[in-house]
Amino acid sequence: MNLSPGIPLFGRISAGRPNEASSEVVQHLPIDPTSFGISERSKAFAVRVSGDSMIGRHIFDGDIVLLEHGPIPRKGDIVAALIDNESTLKTLVRKNGNAWLHAENPLYPDLIPVHELSIQGVARAVIRFLRV
Repeated sequence: MNLSPGIPLFGRISAGRPNEASSEVVQHLPIDPTSFGISERSKAFAVRVSGDSMIGRHIFDGDIVLLEHGPIPRKGDIVAALIDNESTLKTLVRKNGNAWLHAENPLYPDLIPVHELSIQGVARAVIRFLRV
């Protein structure tokens, strides 16, 4: 019997300009990560999106993104990343041995790390609640 409280939801992640990462669990989502291809519950986490840089991938302000920590991200994956110590949600680009982050909204520039790019998780699902 699984007594886990659910998937941790860590505050907001910027889908716009990167900002300071939130490491505080706001609540737990009562969902089964295996339904989204995440085999180990301990590797699943979620963040709430703040901003509009990912609208080209149908991720909008207020959506919740379910992520998996640990898998090697592939080119084109949507990732939660720390770029030069600031957190953001973007599409991962790899070319000629270099990696950077691409916004899916032409109003935002690509983000090329000055010092470090660290992937925190790979997106597995977007959860959207109806807004009335």
